[in-house]
Amino acid sequence: MRILFITGEYPPQPGGVGDYTQRLAQTLATAGHEVITLTAVQGRWQLWRATSSGDEPLVAPRGRASWRLIAAGRLARLVRRLRPTWCHIQYQTGAYQLQIGVNVLPFLLRRTGIATAITYHDLLPPYLFPKAGPARNWVTLLPARAATAVVATNPEDEVTLRAASIQPRLIPIGANIEPSLPPGYDRAGWRARLGLAANESLIGYFGLLSPGKGVDMLIDLVAAQPHWRLLIIGGAATTPTDRAYAAAVQQRLATQKLGDRVIITGHVATEQVSAHLSACDVVALPFRDGASLRRGSLLAALAHGCAIVTTPPASAATAAALTGAVQFAAAQPQAFATAISALLENPTACMRLSEAARATARRFNWHAIAEAHLELYQMAAHGL
Repeated sequence: MRILFITGEYPPQPGGVGDYTQRLAQTLATAGHEVITLTAVQGRWQLWRATSSGDEPLVAPRGRASWRLIAAGRLARLVRRLRPTWCHIQYQTGAYQLQIGVNVLPFLLRRTGIATAITYHDLLPPYLFPKAGPARNWVTLLPARAATAVVATNPEDEVTLRAASIQPRLIPIGANIEPSLPPGYDRAGWRARLGLAANESLIGYFGLLSPGKGVDMLIDLVAAQPHWRLLIIGGAATTPTDRAYAAAVQQRLATQKLGDRVIITGHVATEQVSAHLSACDVVALPFRDGASLRRGSLLAALAHGCAIVTTPPASAATAAALTGAVQFAAAQPQAFATAISALLENPTACMRLSEAARATARRFNWHAIAEAHLELYQMAAHGL
């Protein structure tokens, strides 16, 4: 089977959707399928062929790459030239610079013999025009109306899609970063290189910067706790809104002279992410819309056996999946401070959380995720 993934981001670009797509592509390639990924970088198309050991670059078509609606026809012609069995869109509107050309792609491919699928990594609507209102949600769900198959990555989005008369298959994501420590890794030495004193605790955050992820609240906590340091692993920003938020965070750190208390690593290699997560005493993920299994950063922290404090999920199913593996706290400074302090003062509780986190992460393994995709392709192709 030849599978074409379309994604708005892909390594080495930062972003959880790109990391997810790479891991899924490589796992499917290991199972014997040909998997090609199409993305755009700085206005140019890029093509990659997945192998069990990594990615091979392919000769990309000439011409300017664009996700804009006006360029959707060119995108459809490019897909037809690649002749995949399945064209599978990895959808997150921010990764496509809030453009909607990819939203109409399943309609343009309906009579080509190419089956289409879309995985919704979130349901945030794109920007269309001022006061677009309900039209934004309509455009978000538009590709699902024409696609051969639809995938939701978490129970919350599955419920929303079903309420819109769309019947998705629920296939969870896996950890976008699995444990892969540098050779000779020494936790104490790594913490020392970060500048930690023996009496300081390291609070970790992993992921992109975004207003909905609560990094500003974590800065408040660290500013009020003289023996806490905050390690922001990653900290890139991709959308205009996120870049403005990241700039405000940087300005605050400079103005309040918190640069020595808050470390931002920037985009770093997988081994460094793994080393940083393993060096933290607690990982704090204060998602303002609640913890969700669509968050690759949360799955990565679970896989590393981190003691995690995060916000209660909106879905009872997600809450059940995470209960005992994380410590829930309301997205409020005092609630998070209390939960983090309780873990720092109780190594036994941290150990229990660590063991439960690893056990939970094993339920989201990539081989099972790939098998679920292959089953979906086969069933959808036969109209089941």
